[in-house]
Amino acid sequence: MAIENEGWGYTRIPGEFTKLGYQVSRSAVRRILRAQGIEPAPERLKRMPWSKFLKAHWQAIAAADFFTVEVWSSVPS
Repeated sequence: MAIENEGWGYTRIPGEFTKLGYQVSRSAVRRILRAQGIEPAPERLKRMPWSKFLKAHWQAIAAADFFTVEVWSSVPS
């Protein structure tokens, strides 16, 4: 849950488990995330891996690569 939803932290994840009918404490979620090497939610949101950035902006990058405008002017360059 923490990997797929980067904004979810020690409070939100137990809340989602409660909706599914499970009781999980904040400290248990914290311990599990630490054991898996997953940072707390505020820290995860501060950094974006290059691969994720490219996936998020791929359409704009592809469009920019093929977008050109030729400009004619009377002043020689």
